[in-house]
Amino acid sequence: MSLLLLISTASIHAYTDVSENYDESLTQGIEYTYTEQRKILFVQIQNRYDQLALSPEEFLNTAYYYSITKLRLGYMPYHYVIDESGNVYKTGDDDVIQITDDPYLVIGYLSNNGQLSSKASIALLELTEDLSYTYGLEEYDICSYIVSETEDSFSELNLADANTFFVDSVNDTLEDWDGHRREHREYISEVINVEYEKSVEIGSNLKVKVTVQNNNNFIWTSDKYPIYIAVKDSQESIFAVNEVWDSFSKAGHVSSGIFVFPGESVELEFELQPKVVPGEYSETFEILKFDEEPFENSEFTTEFTVEKGDQQVVMIDSPEYGYVNIRDCRWFSCEKIDIVNDGEVYPVVEYHESCWYKIKYGDGKEGWFYCHYAEEIE
Repeated sequence: MSLLLLISTASIHAYTDVSENYDESLTQGIEYTYTEQRKILFVQIQNRYDQLALSPEEFLNTAYYYSITKLRLGYMPYHYVIDESGNVYKTGDDDVIQITDDPYLVIGYLSNNGQLSSKASIALLELTEDLSYTYGLEEYDICSYIVSETEDSFSELNLADANTFFVDSVNDTLEDWDGHRREHREYISEVINVEYEKSVEIGSNLKVKVTVQNNNNFIWTSDKYPIYIAVKDSQESIFAVNEVWDSFSKAGHVSSGIFVFPGESVELEFELQPKVVPGEYSETFEILKFDEEPFENSEFTTEFTVEKGDQQVVMIDSPEYGYVNIRDCRWFSCEKIDIVNDGEVYPVVEYHESCWYKIKYGDGKEGWFYCHYAEEIE
């Protein structure tokens, strides 16, 4: 059996999951590489003539066995398959298993004829549109597969030029297709645990660790579209850590290359910087990829006390300008190294009788500002 494959991506409303009939014992112990798809790949699957009497389900089950045992690929070399009647088959549990070196979502067309049938053309367009909308895909390629076998290891799939008739037929079918710039999926989560101290002194950061579980039936990825911890409703936070948070409303994100499988959890850590007068405070967060689209059941609240401690603290008092320059020494001719904002509170490291305060205004950051722009906090 030869497998000449063309691939494409989509997530469709109705398909037959033929992977349920696979002999899973053939792949026990295999560790897969995962990827976040960036393009759709279309591949033609040509059938041997003695296999033409088989139903598509029977053929794909045979192709699975052949791919694992004969070609030694370790997986089915496509994610979806369309037959000449326009039926769509899903050939694996995960859309993010990496099949080629490039991050493709693969669609195969099961036919010895490179020209798409009318029903297959309609199904391919609908599948491509659905998958591009779901995953945020705008580009596609059309190729054939060349299997490179290596001794004592899995074979590799290399891409080659596809049949001209197939290329022209797919391009004609997708002539008016534009794709989608961003993904559209509903994320369901559960906040398993939130850990942090209940009090923090001005000048120290409050460390927070939250554990979130993936309650979807698909894998979470965080490369093309990061998964963020964000302040509820994407509001800017008074506790944001400048140059550490992704923005003043996003406290952090899941690291690139992390895949969170259904039922598994991911730990996210971030810090809050209390530049405020002593007292009781709270901040509510949620998990999201896109603003105003939080994950279901992802909201959590931190409640804590900001304390002065034994240290001297001052509040920046500069309503006219809204900020004060921080300098590397105690004189106006000294270099400006940063700014702090009106109303923020910082611990005093040193006071000089020439009316200059040296404050700690960040992790390992210290500098001077003129005392006329300060109000002592008792």
